[in-house]
Amino acid sequence: MNTQHFTKFPFILCLLYFTHFVVIAEELPARLQVALMSKIIAMENNLATKPDISIYVLDAPKITKLLRAEVGLKIGHTRLKKVDTGTEIPKVKYDIIYIGSFVQEEAAVEYAIKNNVMSLYPIIEGMKNSGSLGLGIKSGRPTFLLNIGQSRDEGLDWNPTILKVASTK
Repeated sequence: MNTQHFTKFPFILCLLYFTHFVVIAEELPARLQVALMSKIIAMENNLATKPDISIYVLDAPKITKLLRAEVGLKIGHTRLKKVDTGTEIPKVKYDIIYIGSFVQEEAAVEYAIKNNVMSLYPIIEGMKNSGSLGLGIKSGRPTFLLNIGQSRDEGLDWNPTILKVASTK
C-alpha cells in the first residue's frame, strides 16, 4: 500500500483550515462596517432622497445591535427609522438587506432584485460577491467592492462619487 498519499492529507487539511481563517479575517470590524454603511447609503441617490429608511439584517447579531443604536439618527439627508433582524429572508420590503449569511447569499440577492433594495455583504473575499456592495479589507485597508450589474438589477442609482472610493466588478 502506498502511504505517500496519506502523508499529504494532513497538510491539505491544515491548508484548508488556515485558508478558512484567512477569509474570515478579511471581514471589517462591525463598528467600522456600520460607520461605512452611513457613508454608502448617502451615495445611493434613491435612498439619499427618502425621508426614512429601513434595514433588514440577515444573520448578523453584532451588526444588528450597532445599527439599532443608530435608529433615529440622520444618514445623509435621510433618517434610519427601522432595523429588523432574522435568520430567514424577510417577507416584507426593506430599503436595505445586509447579508450576514454565506448560506443565504443567493436568496438574499434574489430578494434584493425582486424588491429593488440595496444588498450589502460583509466579506469581499469568500462570498460570491453577488450583492450590490461588499465591505471588506484588501491589502490591509478597508475597501468597497461595487457590483455594477447587481446594482442595476436592484434599481440602484449611485452618485458617481462612489466610483472614486470603490473597486468595481
